[in-house]
Order: sequence, then C-alpha cells, then structure tokens
Amino acid sequence: MKKLKLLMMSCFILTFISCSNENNEENPVELAATKSTASTQKILAEDCSSKTLVVSSDASYNCFGLAFLLSEKEEKDVLQNDEIYNQFISSGIFVEDNSSNASKVLYWNNQEDFDAKRLQGVDHAAILADAGGNMVYSKQGLTGLYKNCINYYYLWENISSPPPPNYLYRKYALNLELNPYETNPQRNVPFTLSLAHDASLLLEASYTWEVAAADAAYLQIASSGGSCTLKFSEYAPKRGYTITLKAKHQRGRIYDQISVPKELTKRVTINLQGDPTPLPVPLTASVTGSTYVTKTSIGSWVATASGGTAPYSYYWWLKRQQDPDSFYLQVGTGSNLYLSTNTSVKSTYYNLYVRVVDAAGQSFIAPMSQVIQSTGPLVPFDL
Repeated sequence: MKKLKLLMMSCFILTFISCSNENNEENPVELAATKSTASTQKILAEDCSSKTLVVSSDASYNCFGLAFLLSEKEEKDVLQNDEIYNQFISSGIFVEDNSSNASKVLYWNNQEDFDAKRLQGVDHAAILADAGGNMVYSKQGLTGLYKNCINYYYLWENISSPPPPNYLYRKYALNLELNPYETNPQRNVPFTLSLAHDASLLLEASYTWEVAAADAAYLQIASSGGSCTLKFSEYAPKRGYTITLKAKHQRGRIYDQISVPKELTKRVTINLQGDPTPLPVPLTASVTGSTYVTKTSIGSWVATASGGTAPYSYYWWLKRQQDPDSFYLQVGTGSNLYLSTNTSVKSTYYNLYVRVVDAAGQSFIAPMSQVIQSTGPLVPFDL
C-alpha cells in the first residue's frame, strides 16, 4: 500500500511539471560534469540516460519555443503547451507520423492523456536531430539546450518513480495533405492542386511543384507557394502524369550554425482519360527536275508538299552560283516551274529552291539537291 501511495504521489507531481519551469531543473553544468567524469560513462548513442549540453542557460525560450519557433524562424519565445497544440497540432499543420518525415516530438506526462491525445498532458517538446528519428535537441525548461536520445525525458529525473516503458511520446511531420482536386481533368482546362495546411506564412516553409521531364511537353504548370495550376495540352496522350511537391522547413539555426533542415516529398499521379487531338503532321516539301538545260530544251521542275494544312502556295527562287554578286530572284509560283535559255555561249550554273507556305502560315524551304547547268542565262518560260 505504501508503494502504491508513493507511485500515485509521483504521478501527481509530474503532472504539474512543465518544460517552462526552470525551478525544477538540475544544474546543467553540474550534471554535465557528473556525466563526463563517471568512469562507467557510455557514449550517447549507447546510453539514453546521457545527454550532451549544447547551450547553457537561456531563459528567452523554452522547449516549445525551440521546437516550433526557433528551429523554424530563428525566433526565441516562450510558448505554452496549449499554444503549440492549438496552432500546430489541432490545426493540422503537423500530423502524427512515425516515418523519416517526422521532425517534432511531443511528450505526455500520463498514460490517460497520452491515449486520448489531450493537450493537458503535453509538457515537453523536442526536434528530431537525425534521419533515423532516434536523437533529439531538447530544451530543458528555461535552462540548457541538450542533444539526447529520444527516449530520454529529463522531467522524469525530478521524481522518484521510474519512467513508463514507452516514454509516452509521439512524432509529428509537416502535413502535406492536399485539398480535394480534379481527378478527371480535361485537356485545355486548367485545374489546381493546393495544400490543405499551408505553413509558408506560419513557419516560413517553402514549397516547389514540379512535373516529370517526360510530362513537361504535355502538362503546363504554374506554381505559387502552397498551390499550383496545371493544364494538359490538347495533344496530351492518355496516361498517368506525376506531379511532385517538395516542402522545406525547420531551417532555423537553434545555436551558432546548428540547424536541422527537413525536406519532404509528395507525389501525385493524375490519370488523363480520353483520346487527344492528333498531333499535326509537320509541313515538308521536295523538288525534282532538270539538271541540264540547253538552247533546244526546256527545264522543268516540280515541287511536292505534304503535311501542314492544305492548300499550299509555292514560290520559286533562282541564283547564279558562280557570281559572288548574284542574289536570289523570284522566278515563278505554283507547283511547276519552267525555265529556258536562248543561247549556247558558255555553261552557266544555278542554285534553285522553292518556298512552300501552307494555309496555317507555316513555311518550308526545299532546295534543288543538285546544281543546275545551262548553256546560257535561264529565264522563265510559259507553256
């Protein structure tokens, strides 16, 4: 019966201990000296009853101020458990998460409140110091800042009863839940993805939205903080498209150059349905025809266009090859061209090309693949 009374008294005392109450603290200097001089002292990773002093007494912030202000915005302030619970937990900014995304730890002082997730039992907070989630930075009241194992809970040093076996803590991560969004988007119709709990103002968290390189040709994205606007092109194939959200927070320096930045990633796949508009066939053209023209013959050339948007317009251009002062002159229109020469004085060489323009305004230049030789100057010939 005596043991039961002592245990109940110990639990009652613990309920009123807060991380902002420095009167119940051990002297951090004396404690550090005791820990470091003990002959049986184990390294921190092996002994979770040990702790490493990072900063000595600083009454300008407490454990809640460390976890939710100093580590995020480099602001020192003393916060109470109801303030942090209402602003950051009940509001949904942080969500319980035991994965590597977790960055915060809240400790409860009794099993009943812990099981019910009641804020009345929250009396300590810390930030995770490693990716494995085993070490934390912990502000002990208004005194020292320590690095210690997550299972070490300094308030248990102030009572005679041993700590509970599960240490009554929960891990939390920045919430990347999205608001309801369009799951059956239409081509050429914008739609939006947005965070249900945007922490860009409250915690100075930063967000970036990206589409995969293979999707960028068909999916336009314009992002701003906790939201982005997307639009599929009319040619986007029917398949899945991935949008990646990256969030960065907890970048504040808690002391000197010490910070524990956290980056989280969320991927969303949108399945685009329906058949796209067929991709337009690009305009192209080619030229075939005479390579040698004499006084007794007529040179003829034919341009053939395809793709683009019919009908097509044709413009022929001719230039003397060996004359450095020569320039291209337009010598005809239409898909067929006829040229002749009236002399047989000496060989003359020409370059010929046709410029094709389709109904949509696209153009394509098709040169004659071979130099044209004639026995004299070439001039247009009307059949």
